[in-house]
Amino acid sequence: MFSIDICPRTLIDTHTIEPVEFTKNGTVPPYAILSHLWVEGEEVTYEELVRARSTTYQKSGYQKIRTACQIASQYGYRYIWIDTCCIIQQDENDLRENIPYMYGFYQNSGICYVYLPDVSSKKDFHRSRWFKRGWTLQELVAPRTVKFYDTYWRYLGEKRDLQEDISRKTTISPDILSGTQSIQDIAIIDRMTWALERKTTKRQDLAYCLQGLLGVTVEPNYREFWLESFNRLGRALLKKYPELEKELGTVLGSGSWTFETTCWNSA
Repeated sequence: MFSIDICPRTLIDTHTIEPVEFTKNGTVPPYAILSHLWVEGEEVTYEELVRARSTTYQKSGYQKIRTACQIASQYGYRYIWIDTCCIIQQDENDLRENIPYMYGFYQNSGICYVYLPDVSSKKDFHRSRWFKRGWTLQELVAPRTVKFYDTYWRYLGEKRDLQEDISRKTTISPDILSGTQSIQDIAIIDRMTWALERKTTKRQDLAYCLQGLLGVTVEPNYREFWLESFNRLGRALLKKYPELEKELGTVLGSGSWTFETTCWNSA
């Protein structure tokens, strides 16, 4: 059991495919977690999963949830966390209660399954858009065990087995990927470079998706201009690491950061 302070409060029961709330005794049971690429119009929300209408079952997002539940159950997990339906996406309070702690959600999961819908064979593994999305950076680094699956849910391998390929694609050290080196041993500036050229659908998210990786907390606010989100991240970093003021100022002001958006395919 984990403290609810560092784990999700809502999980999906892998047997019933229904959301379950854990808020009473302050603990959360062992759980699996899913990393994936969002598809416009096909993802199943918390509300849709609760109502469970026929239109929900027809979505490819529901099939993704169902298969992830089946695999998690086979590995002995009664519960799984999936961002699309475990966070109420239109509820600002729910976003504030979840987004700052998502790194911890992945870090404390028993296992992370990565579904790559744009990969049909192992030779295409490194070409997946998953490696260019903002949120998937923490989803790669934080969990101890990460297993990759292709578009047909065929097993591709585990993070530690694929560490050389992943390292070439992401510039993240194989020692970090294998778990033999702690992320705390990596300089803040070096961690930030891992996110260069990664994209998020909402511009503010490029700041929010980095906070756990950098060890700071920034409350999400999608009403503000995206530059202010990044400025708040910078202020949080300077408050925690004042000795890095010069280096952080150089990186944040270098123009090398990309704040690009795509039409929807968010990480």
